[in-house]
Amino acid sequence: MTTTGAQEPEPQTLGGGLAAGSGIGAEAEQAAAPSQGWQAVLTPQRVAVAFGAFLLLTLAPFGLGWIDGAVLTVLYAFASVAVLAAAGLQKRYGLAAFALFVLALSLLWRFDILSDNYMASLIVVASIYAILATSLNMSVGYTGLMSLSHAGFMGVGAYTFAILTTQTSNPPRGAEVFNLPYWPSIVAAGLVACVVALIVSPILRLRGHFFVLATVTVMLSLSQIILAFGWLTNGSLAIRDVPRPVLFGFSFDTAEKFLLFSIPVAILCILIIRQLVESPYGRVLTTIRANPAVASSIGKNVGFVRLRVYVTTAFFAGVAGAVYVSYFTVAAHSNYLVEFSTFLLIMVVLGGSGRWLGSVIGVIAYLAVSESVRFLPDVTEWMHSYASFLPVITVEKVGGVTTMLWGALLFFVMLFRPQGIIGRYRLE
Repeated sequence: MTTTGAQEPEPQTLGGGLAAGSGIGAEAEQAAAPSQGWQAVLTPQRVAVAFGAFLLLTLAPFGLGWIDGAVLTVLYAFASVAVLAAAGLQKRYGLAAFALFVLALSLLWRFDILSDNYMASLIVVASIYAILATSLNMSVGYTGLMSLSHAGFMGVGAYTFAILTTQTSNPPRGAEVFNLPYWPSIVAAGLVACVVALIVSPILRLRGHFFVLATVTVMLSLSQIILAFGWLTNGSLAIRDVPRPVLFGFSFDTAEKFLLFSIPVAILCILIIRQLVESPYGRVLTTIRANPAVASSIGKNVGFVRLRVYVTTAFFAGVAGAVYVSYFTVAAHSNYLVEFSTFLLIMVVLGGSGRWLGSVIGVIAYLAVSESVRFLPDVTEWMHSYASFLPVITVEKVGGVTTMLWGALLFFVMLFRPQGIIGRYRLE
């Protein structure tokens, strides 16, 4: 029986009932709002991009000599601690590990364990390797072309640049007619590498391990051609005094200054490759890697696409070779052998195939491990002074230890993490 004039209570929603009943809904939303606010602004991607941009931009005053390594390392240390805190709050352990690595490197640099010139040289080498590894990843990771000829195309670019520009102490007899300007010679180095890749492109008809063996053959043949055409390449004598770049009267004649040239070139090349692999063209490449028959069924010429990838990656390898030989000022065939192609492949596998950023991470990891081995003689000698039964690794044995270490590391990576650190595909 109902009372006249009385109204039935309105039904409450589940959220409203809980909020009214418990009295904690509004307070919980207000407490979560600030946390969600800063997390929405400081996303891991933004933090990583800002951190990377800060690391690169602060190298400019260092390269120009406005600040020294001591000031730069303090800036790096503070930035690393801030990123480490942000990554820890967001539970982004990969970003935290990178920030911790930069912090450790900054401390070693700050206390003169690593010199300014050594670190500048290491950054230059890392930028050149980043071009090589990223372009090789476009072939190996995105398209599935397991090439070991990348160092050969790098050598073609290096020798092309040296022949076109060197007119100093020992220019090759066949290079006397050139003496071209610096900047067009870099582009020419990439184009000549493209032509060589086009000449050897029939190997693209092979598949699997037959293609890998064919690329090794290309690599060995290019090395022998460099030695055979001594009238143009100086053979085993190498080409020395290769010029360094000069822009508007500013000479990049030291390692600190040269990084102002190599880093922009590396960024430009990597951005071009990134645009290619993340475009619809890049999706065609991943389709070819996964199933060439599917790519053919939608009207894609698989053979022609593979040819374009092979030639494109050769161009970037040639440009990297030109920058490399310009920095070290010596073009020697021993720098462009199958062993170096294998190390480039290790960088791609270690960082992660199928992701352009994985190549950059692979370069950093490769150089970190390789350069750490250089300190083994001092470390083992110090340990031997306290424990005489421990062996001492001499400087002559460092190269062999490095090769053994990378062989073991590659074995464990393939066994436990075949896709690499941030890779998309397993290397098969």
